[in-house]
Parts: sequence; C-alpha cells; structure tokens
Amino acid sequence: MPADFIVTFWGVRGSRPVPGPETTKYGGNTPCVEVRIGDRLIILDAGTGICELGCKLDRTEEPLQGDILLTHTHWDHIHGLPFFKPAYKGDNRFCLYGARPKETSLESLLKRAILAPLFPIPLEKMGADFRFRETAPGEELDLGQGITVRSAANNHPDGGLSYRVQYGDKSCCYVTDTEHGGSADQALQELCRGAGAIIYDAHFTEDEYPRYKGWGHSTWREGVKLLEASGAKQLLLFHHHPERTDQEMAELEELLRGQYTHVRAAREGLVLSL
Repeated sequence: MPADFIVTFWGVRGSRPVPGPETTKYGGNTPCVEVRIGDRLIILDAGTGICELGCKLDRTEEPLQGDILLTHTHWDHIHGLPFFKPAYKGDNRFCLYGARPKETSLESLLKRAILAPLFPIPLEKMGADFRFRETAPGEELDLGQGITVRSAANNHPDGGLSYRVQYGDKSCCYVTDTEHGGSADQALQELCRGAGAIIYDAHFTEDEYPRYKGWGHSTWREGVKLLEASGAKQLLLFHHHPERTDQEMAELEELLRGQYTHVRAAREGLVLSL
C-alpha cells in the first residue's frame, strides 16, 4: 500500500525571524518545511522553523535519519541548524544536500558558518552523523523507497536550487528565493509540471516589486502564472515579507481566495496531505 505524503510548514517567513503579536497567525520563523513519506523524513531548508521541528523530533527515543535539502546558504535558510536538537544525538544521521558554493564546498561553508567565535559548538562536534551531498540543477536524486528529488536553478543572488520531491504519482515542488523574468523560468515550469503542490516565493507584492528588482524574490501573481502554466494542483505562497503583518497577510489571502480557489498563503502549522 502506498505511503502517505504529508507536508508540514514550520517556518514561512523570509529574510529574518519576526516574533511578536503581529505575526502569531502566519508565523515569524524563517523557512523550514517537513515532508513525511511513510517513515521517511525530508526537511526543506533549515531556517529558524527547524528549531521547533527539532523539538518535536527529539521526543522520540528511536534514532533519527533524515535528508535536509537546502535551497542555498543565505542566513535565513540555515541559521536554525545550530539549534536543531536532533543534531546533538550521536545515534542520529542526516544527509545535507545543496548546490556547490563558489570556491569552496557545501561542507566547508556550513562548518565555517557554525564555528567559534560565531557559535561555540562546531558542526562536527554536535554528535549526529552529518553527511554532505552536492547536487546540481537538473540532477535527479534517488533517496530510496521510491522517493526521488529533482532540482532546477533559481534566479537569486549567489544562486540556489528549487526542488521537486516525488513519490509515485504524488509530488511537491519547493520553489523559493527565485526571481521571475529570467532564464530560470522555463526550467522551473518544467520542474512543477503536474505537481500536487507548489510552494512559491511571494515575498513582494506587485506594487513593491519594481523597487526591489534584482533582489531575487517574486510575487504572488507570478506564482499564479506558474501554477497555471505548469498544470499543478495548488499553490502555497511562501517566504512572506518580514514586515507583512497578520492583518495584511489575511487581507491578501482573502483577495486571492476570492479569485483563485487553489491558492492560499502558507502559515506555520499548516499540514497538507497530498
């Protein structure tokens, strides 16, 4: 019998964490999405949302194994990693995937980011067995048990990857930190073809975007275009602007839901069953 495919949002905010009374509904943690396919654990990005995910995972007594897919290594996508509680247990094992940075390796870059005097415990001494796998746009990863991951290049400063996690006829695309209107668009459209869900970077509104062209982020309208062009089933807006309040997010979502029944804004705690 095919396994369930469950997607849980732990962090949906872009750029920086924003705790406080105006972000309690949609959440203030930076990107982290949990994908469960049967007993398999796949984590998309390691922003501050991974901290609360780690607290949940740490309650199990069984050793953990998981795959962590990093879109890129800007701070808002990795700064939860040192506070991920399962990283401190020796029986746990995680494989970190990401694109090779310029002039170094993914492993070296992450270890440099989590090193004294920036952080007191280096990655290699946390306890868990961390392994590193560099991947390139267009490569297909076989995670075993019928699970595959494909990637495409993002249009973002310092580069990045979007991912499609596939299991049988179920799939979810994670398309964040990419700016529309460039050479990456066609590849992302192909990546999302017929997907069960697209999680998409909607950092800016249409009015805001012209002032920030070149920053590597997109808009909800471009997400809708991708949804329609790719024939995907639903769109989850993601990487919300840190200054976007719950009220502003709710107004935007109400506007969208009135026009597009398969579009909504991601929020912390949202669970999708694909």
